[in-house]
Amino acid sequence: MKILRILKFWPILILTMVQAIYAAKTVAILEIIPKTEIEMTLVEMRHLTDELRRQAIMALPRSDYSVLTRDNMIALLPPDEEEAECLAESCAVDIGRAIGAEYISSGHIGLFSGDFTLSIELYETLSGKLLGSIVIESPNIRGLLTAIREQAPGLFAEIKPIEEVKKVEIEKNMAAKEQKLKVEVDSIPNSTLSTLHSPPEKKSKTPFYVAVGLDVLGAALLGLGIYQHIDASDKYETYKNMPKNLPEEEYSKAYKDVDATKTDRNIFYAIGSALLVTGIAVHIYF
Repeated sequence: MKILRILKFWPILILTMVQAIYAAKTVAILEIIPKTEIEMTLVEMRHLTDELRRQAIMALPRSDYSVLTRDNMIALLPPDEEEAECLAESCAVDIGRAIGAEYISSGHIGLFSGDFTLSIELYETLSGKLLGSIVIESPNIRGLLTAIREQAPGLFAEIKPIEEVKKVEIEKNMAAKEQKLKVEVDSIPNSTLSTLHSPPEKKSKTPFYVAVGLDVLGAALLGLGIYQHIDASDKYETYKNMPKNLPEEEYSKAYKDVDATKTDRNIFYAIGSALLVTGIAVHIYF
């Protein structure tokens, strides 16, 4: 049956829509700074930071993640000088939220028993969760550079499982929606399906009505997606402006609410787009 053959392509269409909807996640690497007075130049500290950024770029798929440059972060910081200075004194998570980065790392250099120490931490900004950290000791700066090259890839690899879990949840939701649509199509009486293949001289209008129904349903779902998009933006703005002295549970609850709204939005976008494409295909095919 022609209509059923067209509907077999829905999984491919839905997967394509989901991949297009999900933009690259932003990762910010803050400048490595000293905790105490140490004999190290600004050029040397920036070289360590640049190497950390390079390792992040190499460790994360470029199609899914975007690492901010030094100039990118400067452009995203508040233009007001007092606000920027206040932000600079805040923790890495606050800075990440201010510039809209999903993940952020910070590094500090110190001294221990005459050796240089470098501690690097990686956070998920929305939840404030510490994903991982590394501590490096070396008698010289070159040793710090070598250790970054060896250990940083494993640190940034901590990001991938989080995103993979989110993708698995989305795929499960999409599979459930697809199964429901399949059951609805299978429930169509054979007499109705047979009219889709009537001779040209007795052309049935059933395909036209099916196509129109798909178009209307797809447009409605896209409308719901737009509504969810607006709702997600409002919730994210509310989340960003939450007082800093609230319990961590409040931040986590707000984060989950934002993430759930985004997931609903993406599902509506994907299924709505797939239905519109299918409706157009039915119009053309018949």
